[in-house]
Amino acid sequence: MQDPCDDWLVCDLAFDLPAEMDGRPLIGLTRSEAERLADRANAAIGGQAGHSPVPFAGVA
Repeated sequence: MQDPCDDWLVCDLAFDLPAEMDGRPLIGLTRSEAERLADRANAAIGGQAGHSPVPFAGVA
């Protein structure tokens, strides 16, 4: 999602908070960075969750 400063963040859809990766909150990103990191997070979690069709992270 886009924040008020026109930066992008990846949202953890399970907790409705900014997602984190390697201890870093995924905020202050470009849209392409946010989309790439959301895809990476979903791929990592999807492999653990049996390829769930429901995304765990998203960019809106």
